[in-house]
Amino acid sequence: MKKLLIVLLLSIFVIPSAFALEIKSNNAVLYNLNDNKILIDKNKNEQASIASLTKLMTALVAIEKIEDLDNKVSFVKSDYENLKKLDASESSMDKNKQYSYKDLLYGLIMESGADCANALARLTYENDYNFVKAMNEKAKQLGLKNTHFANPIGLDDKDNYSTVDEVATILKKCLEHKDLKTIILSKSYTLSDGTEIKHTIDWYAKEMKIDLSYIKGGKTGFETDSGYALASIAEKDDVTLLLVTTNGKNKFNHIEDAKNIYSYYFDNYSYQTILHSGETVTTINGKYLSKDKINIYQKEDIKAYVENNYKEEDVKILYKGLDTLTIKNKKDEKIGTIEVYYKNELIKTEDAILNQKLHPDFRLIAAATLSYILMGTFTATVIKRKKAYLN
Repeated sequence: MKKLLIVLLLSIFVIPSAFALEIKSNNAVLYNLNDNKILIDKNKNEQASIASLTKLMTALVAIEKIEDLDNKVSFVKSDYENLKKLDASESSMDKNKQYSYKDLLYGLIMESGADCANALARLTYENDYNFVKAMNEKAKQLGLKNTHFANPIGLDDKDNYSTVDEVATILKKCLEHKDLKTIILSKSYTLSDGTEIKHTIDWYAKEMKIDLSYIKGGKTGFETDSGYALASIAEKDDVTLLLVTTNGKNKFNHIEDAKNIYSYYFDNYSYQTILHSGETVTTINGKYLSKDKINIYQKEDIKAYVENNYKEEDVKILYKGLDTLTIKNKKDEKIGTIEVYYKNELIKTEDAILNQKLHPDFRLIAAATLSYILMGTFTATVIKRKKAYLN
């Protein structure tokens, strides 16, 4: 049985900004989506340009306005005519053909098509002005305090910015939408004209000659101010991680960071039982009981996402509740709370339950009763004599 200490933790858990991993991007946040807990925080609340990560909000705002994703629509010249001058990415779609809304959304996310962004803005809100207004209203609805949009594409603009943590919030919101989740977590897609398109992440994998198969999808981005950016989802062994990085200065920084960070956690972390059912979590004094120390046992296993070779001494327990038990306390009674910590991070709080029947020690009760009687008799005698003396 593990020796778990009952301690009062005075220190505050702080996520290291970069720890042992070298993170080349200036901003990074990593979430374990199973628990919605942050594993890495590197300047997660710092405002920065986010380039084409903007298109995640574009997709979210557009899809909520579209009634039928299979409806066919057409490009107009204003959707794409200035993209080359702006050095904005363009989808591979033939501008003379009709495509479904679903096609445009796939082109937006997988190929980072600025033409698709412009078309979706025009088709759903008539123009960029109305669409950008809707984007900023959506940001407010999501409680984003450090996010503002100036265009649906993600072009460099002092009024187009966010933080990696708030981009993570946008991506998580996108994943709540069934159709948008499918789009974001796709590596390839066949357009309605029969053309197959592939995700920009696949292009990077081939260019760098590395395996990125565990990255299920996401959104890449690049602009002069924002550098290289990536918002992505990775899965392995039923663990889902979400990573957002911005301001990678080198062409491959965002991909290198994703590969290194995901690999590190998938190789070195897993869900493990850090507190087993039946283990003693605290010991409480007993008064007039057959036992002067009562052990309180853990009800069920507690698992946490921790290092594969974690140390038992990193697991601490804080009990808050009764410091003495008597025969008045009954089995299955709540007597306090148990807080389980791993490396000073609160993992779980649960009720401390008295999981045994308490038995009185009649000898101790008799002795206490006799002492009480004798003390009462002695006190009465003293008072009687004192009254007689005064009289």
